[in-house]
Amino acid sequence: MKNNILLIFSLIIGQQSYSQLNNSLLFNANPDSLISNKSKFGYMVDNVNYVRNTEYKSDIEQGATWAGTQLWPSAYYRYNKALSFRAGLFIQKDFGTTTFRNLIPTYTLTYSTKNLKINFGTLDGSLDHKLIEPLYATENFIDKRIENGLQMKGKYKRLTFDQWIDWEKMIYRTSTTQEKFTVGFSGNIKCIDLKNFKLKIPIQVVGRHVGGEIYAQPHPVIKTQFNFAYGLHLTQKMPHNFIDKIDFQGFVTFYEDLITAKSDSFIDGTGQYIALSFHHKYVGLMFNYWDAHQFISPLGEPLYQSKSREYPGDYRQYRKMLMARLLVERRIWEHATFVGRLNIIYDLSEKQLNNIAEVYFKFNIGNK
Repeated sequence: MKNNILLIFSLIIGQQSYSQLNNSLLFNANPDSLISNKSKFGYMVDNVNYVRNTEYKSDIEQGATWAGTQLWPSAYYRYNKALSFRAGLFIQKDFGTTTFRNLIPTYTLTYSTKNLKINFGTLDGSLDHKLIEPLYATENFIDKRIENGLQMKGKYKRLTFDQWIDWEKMIYRTSTTQEKFTVGFSGNIKCIDLKNFKLKIPIQVVGRHVGGEIYAQPHPVIKTQFNFAYGLHLTQKMPHNFIDKIDFQGFVTFYEDLITAKSDSFIDGTGQYIALSFHHKYVGLMFNYWDAHQFISPLGEPLYQSKSREYPGDYRQYRKMLMARLLVERRIWEHATFVGRLNIIYDLSEKQLNNIAEVYFKFNIGNK
């Protein structure tokens, strides 16, 4: 811990900054960018095409391949400047099958002011929450992109935040399964906001509850698990240089099981997540380090966990990994983006080499 803290501060002093993955090119389509504010009615189509392949030799997680497309057409009604309604259908089709993976109706009532946006219904969810990988896995963007519940987003001079509740599983008195929901907060405090240098303090919290009071029969143990992450985020831009941006992020993460009869093998845990990237136009090179002790995150990247998903009941108290990534993240047209990533991971705990290759092409259209 002491050596890693010294590493963080030495990087800060050298003004070498940020680098959790920048997923902004994969965020949900913004109605205000596709539909004129003067329009009462409008339509939007959000399309994502993806191939993600993981080759793991770890006892913690198996490798897998995701290949398919997401199509999300929706209609938009703006009642006035502050109040709007959007309804659509989220369609997901995996390649190699003749059936649809998901057909999910979506609907969002939005109230917005200059600084606040409140969503009731389908949220600006998944990668839009801007959570780090130990708290939120990239594969969730493919497996569970649609979130429904209540969300409040704020944008002020010194503070931006996103807080939400995602109600994942409803139960009734005749239900035989447990209810499930996730609460979260993702915020940034801006300390320095200059043209070429920025310093932020990110704060992230994710809590997941599996339980319920009404059901037709007894359930497994109740789970209430929380993850916390606090850190520093620096960005140094260097126009007219070959390396035009250097980014750094350093996080300390925590895991807490709030149930006395612990639902997993560990009642708490800690981790350190460090990332440094160098950028030239739309190409980047990123280096990451992950060091954790008894860390569990219900929505985090499986490979980062101390709990095995490949062999249930198998645990690794310590996780240490080094990563190097090649990034290609480019806006091709105004509403079309390409994201390609290659991640080489060396697991210091298991002495194994793992890798991830992923490609995304996203296209949005509207009646602006």
